[in-house]
Amino acid sequence: MATTLSHSVSSSDKNLSWYGKLIKKLEFSYFGMIAMTISIGSIIGGIAAMYIFQNDAPIWQLGICMAFAMANNVAAIGQAPTRWVANIFLATCIVEAVLILINF
Repeated sequence: MATTLSHSVSSSDKNLSWYGKLIKKLEFSYFGMIAMTISIGSIIGGIAAMYIFQNDAPIWQLGICMAFAMANNVAAIGQAPTRWVANIFLATCIVEAVLILINF
């Protein structure tokens, strides 16, 4: 019975994409991932906000920056599923990097 279970687990792992395998690895260190996404997301959000203020950019850019940073923090603090936390963190990094590049 145990060999059948381990066989089905290993065969399901083979069918996962690289992103699915990454999420599976992140589930092992879930609380570490939460701490890192909060820290890194907040730091990048603060840097983006600084460049937005330095450039006298429109206020909607700051709103977008803070909305993504807060969504990242809410997902992490609220202990959303691993896939949600990873996806929101990735979106946050992309949006804030674009805002930094626009206002650099």
